[in-house]
Amino acid sequence: MRGVGGSVDRVGFEAKGGVIETALTMVKAEGGSGEVIRQAIASTRRGGTVSFPGLCTGFIHAFLIGDTFEKGLTFKCGQTHVQRHMFKLLEHILASALRPDILISHRISLADAAKGYRIFD
Repeated sequence: MRGVGGSVDRVGFEAKGGVIETALTMVKAEGGSGEVIRQAIASTRRGGTVSFPGLCTGFIHAFLIGDTFEKGLTFKCGQTHVQRHMFKLLEHILASALRPDILISHRISLADAAKGYRIFD
């Protein structure tokens, strides 16, 4: 089998796309970049699952419906229900079973939020 069994798009609509996607977004013909979801579809093997929890803003051009059909992919998507998992995750963090601090690359003040977006663009 070629490809991964499952792909998760955790970038969402804020992913930066190419020139065409940027232009389509600026004229409101597209809700955001579809690059990450297209990569997830392409890299997931036949019978696999593509998941994109979080936020999706609507129309994405060049959505590979033919590839998804031919591969028989399953899609899981929707708003992430953080309240359902929050207390259990906090228990794991307090018990040092999870260490989310290793994922932090920058610390900035709320007043510098705009600078933070520029850093991660």
